[in-house]
Amino acid sequence: MSVINRMLRDLDQRKQQQQHQTYTPAAVAPRAFHWGWLVTGLLLIIMLIVIGLRFWWQRDLAPIPQAEQAPVANVAAIAEPLQPNQNTGAIVDITTIPQPEPEVLTERESEPAPEAAPQAKPEPISEPVPEPEPEPEPEPEKPTSSLTVERVQLTPEQLTERNLEKAREAFQKGEQLRGQELLEQALIVMPEHVEVRSELAAYWYGKGLTSRATTLLQQGLELRPQQPEWQLLLARIYDRIGRIEEAYKILTVISEQAPQQAELLKLRAAAASQLGYFNEAAADYTALAVQFAQGRWWLAAAVAYDDADNFDAAVRSYQQALEYSDLGQDARRYVEQRLTELEGF
Repeated sequence: MSVINRMLRDLDQRKQQQQHQTYTPAAVAPRAFHWGWLVTGLLLIIMLIVIGLRFWWQRDLAPIPQAEQAPVANVAAIAEPLQPNQNTGAIVDITTIPQPEPEVLTERESEPAPEAAPQAKPEPISEPVPEPEPEPEPEPEKPTSSLTVERVQLTPEQLTERNLEKAREAFQKGEQLRGQELLEQALIVMPEHVEVRSELAAYWYGKGLTSRATTLLQQGLELRPQQPEWQLLLARIYDRIGRIEEAYKILTVISEQAPQQAELLKLRAAAASQLGYFNEAAADYTALAVQFAQGRWWLAAAVAYDDADNFDAAVRSYQQALEYSDLGQDARRYVEQRLTELEGF
């Protein structure tokens, strides 16, 4: 057992020695090779070589300054300082040979030439002053044509008339909206202007704005009662839309001096007949018959009296109608028939 133990110890010792020999401590262990430093160094070397080659190449390309060559005469004089002249026998001195002037730098050539000094202006020669001549009398100023703008203040009536004229021109050109605006502006300036209010009401009625047209005319009659043109226009509108009672009320009072009197009487008589006011209608027709001396108006008056059962007035009117030649044959036969029927009354 001792032998085996000894062998085992020897083996252990050998093994430990081998391990000590093969073990490399960490302090002396080989380090990893850094390729980055090698690449960086190579790049630096290449850059230095390139810079050197470039510098050498530029140096070779630079022009080599040529040495100034002395004139041939000077060189010969230097080689043979004291040769006698074959023709005269005199000795040529090199000091007497003119030396070449040094070349002027190009920078000096590029320098600008000095500006010429300003020349002195000659002093003015004093001349004798002539005696002043007598001034001619000024001629009267001639009127010069010039455009003058004057502000003219228009009266309300002038402004209204101008807008009315422009509105009519606009309507003729088909510019309906502009014409309406001009009439409205004129009406604002002069609300009592008859033509402006009448034409604006007619325009609105033609556009189908009946209520606006009638309101405009009613407001005008409040400003100027019995204005015949507004009465006529408003009564016609009422008659056409079937408002007979309102038409008759508008024509209750008619001016005898109005140019539209005959038209107003016709409308009022027709409205009175439709409303059953036969005596009133007959009175208007009689007035028309007297004014125009026509048989048809006597016939209309006779029929109105006949409907009102005023037979005496009807007979007189029928008889008046027969005296006028404007009565047609059918109308005459009707008159004669009615007179025959009314004889018994």
